This record gives sequence, structure tokens and C-alpha cells, in this order.
Amino acid sequence: DGSRPLRPGVMAGPAVDSLGELRSSVAGTVIGPTDSTYDAARRCFNALVDRRPAVIVRCLDAGDVGTAFDFARTEGLEVAVRGGGHNPAGHCVLDGGLVIDLSMMRRVDVDGDARVARSQGGATWLDFDGATQAFGLVTPGGVVGSTGVAGLTFGGGIGHLTAQHGLTCDNLLGAEVVTPSGSVVRAGADEDSDLLWGLRGGGGNFGVATRLEFRLHPLERVVGGRLVYAGPGVRDVLRLFRDIVADAPRDLSCGAVLAVDDSLELFLIVGPCYTGSDGDPDWLRRLREAPGLVDDRVRAHSYVSQQHVFDSPYGEERHYWKNAFVPELPDELIDELLSRMQAIGRPPGQILFESLHGAPKDTGDGPIGFRHAAFNVSATATWRDAAVDDEHIAWARETTAAIGPWSVGGGYANYMQADEPIERVRAAFGDEAFGRLQELKARYDPGNVLRRNQNIPPPAAPAR
Repeated sequence: DGSRPLRPGVMAGPAVDSLGELRSSVAGTVIGPTDSTYDAARRCFNALVDRRPAVIVRCLDAGDVGTAFDFARTEGLEVAVRGGGHNPAGHCVLDGGLVIDLSMMRRVDVDGDARVARSQGGATWLDFDGATQAFGLVTPGGVVGSTGVAGLTFGGGIGHLTAQHGLTCDNLLGAEVVTPSGSVVRAGADEDSDLLWGLRGGGGNFGVATRLEFRLHPLERVVGGRLVYAGPGVRDVLRLFRDIVADAPRDLSCGAVLAVDDSLELFLIVGPCYTGSDGDPDWLRRLREAPGLVDDRVRAHSYVSQQHVFDSPYGEERHYWKNAFVPELPDELIDELLSRMQAIGRPPGQILFESLHGAPKDTGDGPIGFRHAAFNVSATATWRDAAVDDEHIAWARETTAAIGPWSVGGGYANYMQADEPIERVRAAFGDEAFGRLQELKARYDPGNVLRRNQNIPPPAAPAR
């Protein structure tokens, strides 16, 4: 995004006495560059992102969020918002500005009789699932437990229960939002229904969500886990995965990950999540009979256990992700992706296939524009050595470009990098929905204060 990190220990923005006034004005914690907790507080999921904010405000309630906005406006500071800190673009932290950090706001309350959960804005899916599963209930979340509930929801939300219950945003019933002016507004079917529509996929463009309310569904156990295949049969298994998903019932969500080992041998991980009653489903027999199966960990287990199947370390690896939505997975595209996995002569990361069959095809009340796609295909470059940054970033870009002839629409907000052009953001929604989102932006954030995201600028404001 063109910003440069400050030298360690250099304070930008507010003077020390201003920070003292801020500390006395909030119930939460204010962290500056000289504090011992500063480096841990500015760390995010993506180790490629190394930015030094002038101040981090760890809020405890909506009042703290409003105070943080006021302080940023008075001091002329740009603002970033941190929920789970999991966005691969690193939007949750910035150089020389103020971070509104919700990581101390993680309470999740469950009304088991009404099948509704109320989550604070900094809760992660580990927090959420732990609370709801105590009642035998779920809402469809992501696949990595440390992901923030709010961030995933506002970007759409694809995960282990997508086929059964839709995108995460489809299950959002309401939210309490603090706008950059400091006002507290409530989105809901009986309150501000336009804002609720925008929050169901329009990103963090309108305010900071301090509370979210979700519809819950009964679920205690699933049949899931992972099946790992290696060797020359990987191509055939990937085609089998495609065919199974194309005909799959709504009680089966299923994703796949294509990768190579250090010797550049291809392997494929298939991750089913089945909630049906068949004790010997045909799809599982077909997968178990496929060639090259080297590890079978599919079993009946809790949904919380399923949420650990694809866990990823937090803040240890460098990431650069790009995606494309496709209406099908033809053999020619599969062959192209198999060759791309070996293109740089070392494991570049993974190619992730997320199915969108089943419930996402229902008409959702929100701006999401990718429901018509069959798969979300993502090149997720992952590495640790900073010396090869350029190679891995180029691999992700070139791999996604190779998908281009088969792709439809724009990108997936939750996987977009900070360098995505405004045209690709617009394409993620379509012109009509994007125009409606811009109208909401003009109402709630006319100054485009919340622009460190996949930005939807007000109609008269230039994209940044």
C-alpha cells in the first residue's frame, strides 16, 4: 500500500501527553510504541505484514470505540480495525496511525431456546463454536479457529457448513455498529435493514461492529476430517472430488487442497464435512476407493474437532492470497493448476478449492455476487523466508491469472490483498449492488475513514 515501516521505537502522531489523556478516557487499554506489549499487539496472522502503529486502543465496549474514533480525528490519524487480525492483506494494522483493537471483546452469549447467539466484535470462531456447541448448536463459520467472527461474516464466509446452511453472512440477524462519527447504530430486520443488507458481505466499510447476532442450527456431531492422496493419481482424484461435489446433497460440504512436498510430488487433501444420517455414504466409499490414498482421518467427531482440521499457525508464516470464482472445474483448468504447483521449483503454498453448492445458491439478502459460481479457487502462497517474497507473490498472481479464462466476477473479499484494484472490488458485487453499497458508505462513513479494507468509497470520493 506504499507505506513504510517506522524505525523501531520512533513515535509518530500523538504526543505522549495526548496518549495519557486517551488512557484516562477509555475503559480498555492504550498501547504505544514504548510499551512492552506493543510488538505482540501489532502482530497479525500474516508475517509478511510488519507495520508500526502510533497507538493501539484495546476497547472494552462501544464507548471506547467511539472515543478512539474521536481521538484519531483530533490527532489526524488514519484508522485500522482489528477483530481477529486474520485478513491476509493485514488491514488490521497500519504505520503511524491508530488501531481500534477489539481482541478484548470476545464474549459470546447463547440463547439455546431461541437458537440465537450474540457475539462481541473481537470473538474468534474458537470462542463462538465453544459457546454454541455447549448447546448443540452452530452457525456456519470458517475453517481456521483463530479467524475473527466479524471479519469473516462481513466478507461473506465460506466454511465447513456452507452447503448445509449457506454463507456465514446469510445467518447474520443483526449488529451493533459504531460509525466513524461515534454514533451507535443498530442493524436488523426491524431496525436498519439497509445496513444489515450491507453488512452481509459488504466488508468493514460502514463502522466497527461491537456486537453481532446470528441464527443457530442444531448440530452435535459430523463425519469429517481429511483424506490425503499422493502420486500420479492426484489428477484423477481431483476430478473425482469435482464430480462428487457437483452431485452432492446439501448435507455434505467438501473442500480440497492441492500442494506439493519438498520433492515436488503432488498431493491432494480432501476435507469433507457430512451432517447426514447415512452410515455408509456413497461419496465416502468412492473417495476411499480412489488411487493414491495415503492417509484416512475421516471419522465421526464433534464439530469443534472439525474446525481444527485445517488450522494454520498464527503470525508465523508469510502469506499472499489471490482467488477466482469459476462456474465449473474443467479438465483443462485442473491440468493448468497441476502444472502451476510445480512452477517455481519449491513448495509455493497451496491451491484451495471451496465448493459453493447447496445453500449458497439460495437467494441471500445481501450484496454477495459470487453465489452463481461452483467453486472458489485460491492460490494461497505460504512461505517463511523473506528472501523469496517476490517469487511467491508472483506465483500467486500468475496462478490466478492462469485461472482467468475460466473465471467469473470479481474476487473474494476475505482473501483479497491490499493491491486489488477498485474494478475487481466492484466486480465482486456487480454494479447495482456496488452502487447501493456506496450509498450506505455515504450515509455512515462519508469521509471514507474506514478505508483500510476492500474499500467501497463514497460516490464522490476517489478510491484509495
